[in-house]
Amino acid sequence: MKDYKNHSITKLLMVTTLVFYFFLPPILTTYFFEYFNLNPFSIIKFFKFNPFSADLGIPSYQTFLYLLMLWCGLNGALWLILWGASLLYTYWAVWRR
Repeated sequence: MKDYKNHSITKLLMVTTLVFYFFLPPILTTYFFEYFNLNPFSIIKFFKFNPFSADLGIPSYQTFLYLLMLWCGLNGALWLILWGASLLYTYWAVWRR
């Protein structure tokens, strides 16, 4: 097996991948909403948070920030579920020995 050397280009690729993972889905969804002139606040009701009370004509950056908030919240919830499952598995594995 080859020895792996941690080069700076590898770190750059990892950070770039992380940036693409967090920002690309909200950017593409914002572009979709802007292209079809839709309101994302009426699709996903988030604590009745609709600051515009309009169905059309919302600025792109506000749509992007709202979708980014939802995307990060979804990722945070998924992380918490996986972290809790790993803790339960660890306790179960120790108890089983």
